[in-house]
Amino acid sequence: MAIAAVAVGTPAVASDRSVRWRRLVIPTVVVATICVVGAWIGDGVPTWLDARVRPWSDDVYDWTVQNNGDHWLFTRVFEPIADTLTATNDAVLWVLRHLRWPGVLTLVALIGWRTGGARAAIVGMLAMAGCGVLGFWDETMVTIALMLVAVIVALLIGIPLGILAGRSDRAERWLRGVLDTAQVMPAFVYFLPVVVAFGIRVPAAAIATVVYATPPAIRLTSHGLRSVPVVATEVGNSFGCTSRQLLAKVQLPMARRAMLLGLNQVIMMAFAIVVLASMLGVAGLGGRVLSGLQRVQVGQAFAPGLAIVFAAVALDRITTGERAKRGDRVRRRMPAFARGRAHIATIVTVGLVVAVAIIAAGAGADDFPSAFTIDITEPINDAVRWVNDNFRTGVPVVGGTGSFSDFLTLHVLNPVRDLLVDSPWWAVVAASFAIGWASAGWRLAALCGACFVGIAALRTWELAMDTLSQVLVIIAVSVLLAVPIGICVGRSNRAERLLRPLLDAAQVMPAFVYLVPVIFLFNIGRVPGIVASVIYALPPCIRLVSLGLRQVPIAPREAAISFGATPRQELVKVQLPMAARAIMLGINQTILMVLSMVVIAALIGAGGLGLETVYGLTKSEIGRGVAGGVSIVLLAVVLDRVTQSWGTHPRRT
Repeated sequence: MAIAAVAVGTPAVASDRSVRWRRLVIPTVVVATICVVGAWIGDGVPTWLDARVRPWSDDVYDWTVQNNGDHWLFTRVFEPIADTLTATNDAVLWVLRHLRWPGVLTLVALIGWRTGGARAAIVGMLAMAGCGVLGFWDETMVTIALMLVAVIVALLIGIPLGILAGRSDRAERWLRGVLDTAQVMPAFVYFLPVVVAFGIRVPAAAIATVVYATPPAIRLTSHGLRSVPVVATEVGNSFGCTSRQLLAKVQLPMARRAMLLGLNQVIMMAFAIVVLASMLGVAGLGGRVLSGLQRVQVGQAFAPGLAIVFAAVALDRITTGERAKRGDRVRRRMPAFARGRAHIATIVTVGLVVAVAIIAAGAGADDFPSAFTIDITEPINDAVRWVNDNFRTGVPVVGGTGSFSDFLTLHVLNPVRDLLVDSPWWAVVAASFAIGWASAGWRLAALCGACFVGIAALRTWELAMDTLSQVLVIIAVSVLLAVPIGICVGRSNRAERLLRPLLDAAQVMPAFVYLVPVIFLFNIGRVPGIVASVIYALPPCIRLVSLGLRQVPIAPREAAISFGATPRQELVKVQLPMAARAIMLGINQTILMVLSMVVIAALIGAGGLGLETVYGLTKSEIGRGVAGGVSIVLLAVVLDRVTQSWGTHPRRT
C-alpha cells in the first residue's frame, strides 16, 4: 500500500516541482534578458525608441481646427449634441430662477423628505439656504443647472455600462482601461479638443464634467453587482428567473447601496471640477472662485468654494437619502398618503412648489434677502494669516509646517526620486515586469513592462519617474490614513454621520481654494501638492472601506461571534477578508484621484508630468501636452492593475 501511494503521488510531486521551477525560471530569464539588452543599449533611452506621438497629435489638432465648420462630424454629430445640452441647461436654469428662492428651498425640502425623511429634508434645505446666506444664490442656480445636466447624462451613460461590466468579465476588462484614461487623464488635455468640437460655455463644460464624473458610476455599479452573494443568484435561478428578471428583482436591489455610493461619487466629482469648468466660459460659483484666486485672496475664493460644498451636500442628501438604506423604517415616517403612492406624493410636491413659487412671485421675492447674507471674506483672511503666523515656525517638538516640509522633502521625496530617476530605464522596466509576474502572472507582467516602455517611447522618462516618486509617497500616506478611518466609519453609525460632511467638503471643495493657504504653510514645491492630493484622495478610500465592511453579510459575523471571537478577531478574520475587494477598489480610486491631481500640483511647484502637460497646452504645443497626459495614464494603468490583482484573484501563470 505504501509503495502504491508513493507511485501514485510521484507524478503529482513532479508536476508541482515543474510548475514551481517554471514560475521561477521564466521570469528570471526574461528579467535577465531585459537587463542584458538594456546594458548593451545603455542607461539612457535610445533615440530610436520614439513613438512620435507629439507630431501626430499636432497634426490631428490642426486638422480639427481647419475642418471645424465643414466636416459632417461637426455639423451632424457635435453641433446637435451641443445644442441639446445648451437647451437642456437653459430650461433647467429657467425653472430654477422662476421658482425663486422660496420655491427652490421648498422643492429641496420635499424631495429630501420623500427620499430620506425629516433629517434629509432639513439638511438639504439648510445647505441650499447656506448658498444664499453666503451671497451667491444666483451663481448657485447657474452651477446647479449645469451640474444637474452633467450628473443626469453621467448616470444615463454610467449605469448601463456598469451593469454590462458587472455581468461580463470581458466588458469589465475592456472598460477598465477606458475608465482609467477618463479618470486620470488631466482635464487640461481634453479641454482644447472639447472646445474645438463643442464650442465654449455650457456644451464644453458639460462634456468635460461628464467625462470626469462618469467612471465612479460605472465602477460602483459593477462592484455592487459583483458583490451580490452567489446564493441569492442561485435562488433566483432555481425559481426560473430569466436573466432580465434576475437583474431587476435580485441583483439591482441588492446592489443598491453600492449604486447609491456611485451616485454620491458622481455628484462629488462633478462639483469638484466646477472651477476648471469655469475656465471654459461658464459663469457661476466656479468663476467666483477663480476670480478670488487670481487676486490671491483666500477669503474671496473660500466663500464661493464653501457655497459649492453646500450645493453638493444639498444635492447629495436629497438623492441618496436614508430611504435607500432603511426604506421600510423611513417609509413609516412618511405621511399616510405618500406610503406606496409615489404618483400622489409627486403631484402634491409639484403643487406645493408651484404654489410657493406663485406666492413668492407676488411678494417680489426674486432675490435672496440681503438682510440674511453674511460676508465671511475678512474672517477667512484673518484666520489664514493667524495660522500662517502661528504654525509655520515655532511649534514645539515638530518645529512647524516649514520644518515638516523640509524634512519630507530631504528625507522622503528626494531619496525616492533619486532612486527612480538615477536607475537605468531598462532596470525599472525589468522591476515592473517582475512585480507584475509576482502579482498575477505573465499577462500583468507584460502589461507593466509595455507601459513603462511606452513611457520611454513618449520621451517623458525622467518626468515620469519624478511624478511616480511623488505618487508613491502620496498613496502610502493616503492609505495609512484612510484604511483605519474607513474601518472606524464602517463599524460605527455615529462616526459615519460625523465624518460624512467632512468627507463631502474635502472631496468637493475646489483644490485651488485650499492650495493657497497650503502654500503659505509649506512653501512652494512638492509638499503643498502632496498635502492637497492627500486631502482630495482620502474620501473615496474611506467611503469604500466603510462600504466593504457594511456589505459583509450578517451570517459569517454571527458565526464568528458564536465561536467566541472578540471584536478584533471578527474584524481581522472575517470582515476585512470579506471586504478585500471593496478595500482594493478604494485604494484603486485613491491612486486615480492622486494622479488626477498631478496637473494642479504642478502649478505650485511639483513639476513632473503635470508641468509638462500644462506647459504644452499653454504654449499651444498639443503634442507635448498629450505626451504628458498619456504618460500619466500609463502610470495609472500599472498601479491600478497591480493593486487590483492583490485584492481579487490569486496569481496565475
